[in-house]
Amino acid sequence: MAFAKSSISIRKPVDEVFDFILDGENNNLWRPAVTDVKNTSGKVLGVGTTFIQGMKGPFGKRISGDYEIIGCEKNKLISFKVISGPARPTGKYEFEYDGTETRVTFALSLESKGFARLMDSMITKQMQLEVANLSNMKTYLESLS
Repeated sequence: MAFAKSSISIRKPVDEVFDFILDGENNNLWRPAVTDVKNTSGKVLGVGTTFIQGMKGPFGKRISGDYEIIGCEKNKLISFKVISGPARPTGKYEFEYDGTETRVTFALSLESKGFARLMDSMITKQMQLEVANLSNMKTYLESLS
């Protein structure tokens, strides 16, 4: 199983951080691998919302990374599953607010099957790079002050 997890504290209220992450159309503002993203469910954000998302693939080729929100607890949890593309991990964001900062924990996991298990270490490294992008979100959100 491939797995990666990272946490960061952001000097913003929890509702602001939660709403920013929930709106997947913000992904290209903090995730460098995202080339394009669009909400395909209209303006409704929550369980069942889907996003068409393009990612930078090998040799600059666009690969699909569409996803669906599968869990949503306001200011506490957002979970999702990737529904297209070469890898289909599940992920979650957990939120804690102490009155001055919001702590966000981002985790990704992928249950590999068969031959794909041989690539777990490579997939884990890529997922570690993805969850490390929380620092980009922190920089972006805190610059809006």
